[in-house]
Amino acid sequence: MDLNLKDKVVVVMGGTAGIGFETTRMLLEEGAKVAICGRSQDRLDKAIEKLTDDSNRDHLFGMTCDVSKRKDVEAFINATGEYFDRIDVLVNNAGRSIMSHFFDITDEQWQEQINLKYFAVIYAVQAVVPFMKAQGKGRIINMNATLSKEPEPHMVATAATRAGLLNLTKSLSHELAKDNILINTISLGLIKTDQWERRRLERAPDLDPEVYYKELAENRKIPLARVGLPEEVGNVILFLASERASYVTGANIEVSGGLSKVL
Repeated sequence: MDLNLKDKVVVVMGGTAGIGFETTRMLLEEGAKVAICGRSQDRLDKAIEKLTDDSNRDHLFGMTCDVSKRKDVEAFINATGEYFDRIDVLVNNAGRSIMSHFFDITDEQWQEQINLKYFAVIYAVQAVVPFMKAQGKGRIINMNATLSKEPEPHMVATAATRAGLLNLTKSLSHELAKDNILINTISLGLIKTDQWERRRLERAPDLDPEVYYKELAENRKIPLARVGLPEEVGNVILFLASERASYVTGANIEVSGGLSKVL
């Protein structure tokens, strides 16, 4: 199925690792033009080197950006608009989770989660919408988690901000519909990303990775009996970014292998 993403301009907040990196790779293969950002110039340079060759080098733009800072986000979005002369799709992907119970979380950790999981999205949407309004359409995809509907006590700060993002996305889907800007969320279960790899190395460095992830899926009772892959998330992102999803807005699509038990 041709997704008609050739020459579409997609902003991927993050993009130097994990789901953002894999999604960027898939978008470039579809012929899209992609802008990625990261806080580390070194990681950004390495990602760009891995993602590009002589045939697509002009299709990838990269810039350092702290997504929790409005000025950084605005500078990145505006630079992307100048570089590619338009912005068709925004993927809000940046952010990391904190594992901690309510009474163990510091004020600084609460603020970090609110900034990364909530205000980072607000800043990016506010910066990108003028570009989309000018061209009469656009797509915004917010990466979320099954925690948004099914919180866990050891991830209370992440779950709380994820729930807020789910509500915000639904509200924006109504407000932006008149401008033909479609906005949706993708709620993730357990996906094999750099973050989970770091946890694996911390918890069981001597255990075979396949065994670790198999046991993780068993312990978490994932119906499909395995942990998901970044490209499986990328497939859904590409669909929502395409014209094939022209009547989908305000939706929350789970990519969790059936992990969530809520309706």
